[in-house]
Amino acid sequence: MAERLATLVGLYALLGLGYQIVFGQLRALNLAQGALFGVGAYATALTAEQIGPFALLVAPLAAGAVAALAAPPMLRLQSHYFALATLALASLINLVALHAEGLTGGANGLVGFGVALPRGTTLAIVVWLVLIAAVIAYAFVFRGAMGEKARLLREAPLVAATLGIDGALWRFTAFVVGGAVAGLAGGFSAALTGVVSPEATGFSVMLLCLTAVVLGGARHPLGAVLGAAVAVLLPELFRGLQGSWLLAYAAATLAVVLWAPEGLAGLFTRPRAATLPRPIAPAARPLHLVLTGVSKRFGGVEALGDVSFAVERSEVVGLIGPNGSGKTTLLNVISGLERADSGTIVLDSIGLEHLPPHAIARLGIGRTFQTPIEGESRGAGLARAVSNGAAFLLLDEPAAGMTDRERDALAHWLERLRRTRGIVLVDHDIELLTRVCDRLVCLEGGRIIAVGSPAEVRADPRVRASFLGVPA
Repeated sequence: MAERLATLVGLYALLGLGYQIVFGQLRALNLAQGALFGVGAYATALTAEQIGPFALLVAPLAAGAVAALAAPPMLRLQSHYFALATLALASLINLVALHAEGLTGGANGLVGFGVALPRGTTLAIVVWLVLIAAVIAYAFVFRGAMGEKARLLREAPLVAATLGIDGALWRFTAFVVGGAVAGLAGGFSAALTGVVSPEATGFSVMLLCLTAVVLGGARHPLGAVLGAAVAVLLPELFRGLQGSWLLAYAAATLAVVLWAPEGLAGLFTRPRAATLPRPIAPAARPLHLVLTGVSKRFGGVEALGDVSFAVERSEVVGLIGPNGSGKTTLLNVISGLERADSGTIVLDSIGLEHLPPHAIARLGIGRTFQTPIEGESRGAGLARAVSNGAAFLLLDEPAAGMTDRERDALAHWLERLRRTRGIVLVDHDIELLTRVCDRLVCLEGGRIIAVGSPAEVRADPRVRASFLGVPA
């Protein structure tokens, strides 16, 4: 009995560890993890008589292949739409298991294959050796810079994109690897029970997986192990309560959630300061950023109209204008977060208009945002943009909320930075802009109304009326 429970804890911990990759690290609610567990179980059962213990290796390959085929259309969806799509995938897998009787045995399932697979103590040892290796690999992958990239994708996907992190590739890899790990756990389950039925693809497995990860900790390497131990062992401890065991189990689970909202593993860890991701070297060191006739509309509203200007390396261009004039929209269009309706944006000889944000970042354009990530200072965003090695920086109100002393330090920092980079600086502090900028570009209603030196633009009657609030 103890040996069987140990094996169950190990294989469900492996299932949960795979789920942590996509749910914990990227915060994607994948409801097909339990069904992929069942795919692995069926794959092992169907091949065990032919290849013996090597059938356990077929399990992750089969589940990973199903995940890879299903991932491209599903990963285009966001939030609850993605969750519903994965639930549909799980339902489809369950229907195949139930009705493809010639392959799966239908409702009766598959039996009689277990003699070709490891069992008993041997199986328990194999499961735990694989689990230990997987936990070590997980901890190694998501420490340091990789863990910080995952955090940015989870908490600030736009920031991640402007740092050159390909979110689509990360999500695809996480979904497939997590599914493959679930399939391996399903293969071990088939070896343990010697029976595979449609229940292996049912939602009860998914519910146990989700419970284990939430109870243990969604991202800590040991979270899945602790959660699986609780999810598997608590029902056994409460069996003596007969009809009341389920109520006792629910109460104990609720107590863990309330007492340790970050999971049981969170009780043994201290929060630490996030490290900056390692620099992603741009593909080239461009010298010129040129915008020609850039326009953008949102429905019937013209956000940008025929905007044209250029920025050279070692030059600071200030972008000014009243609120709603299109400054942030222009930065979004340059960095690829929005698509221009017309016009060209050229970095040296490379057109940026149709490239995704992460590709633009890798070519040499960095970006900061008005609102910093929760728990971070504005300085962290600036440092992250510089660490990316970008040749051109788009800084969106970096001085907002700073004291006079901090603004002075920012000005000195920009003066040093301009030696090797071109900068487009959006801010409302006209004195700061006058101090550090070579030229100012003033927008009103999405269109340029003045371009020139800071003194020339400040003296322009239209700028004085629209931005400075001084009658013409």
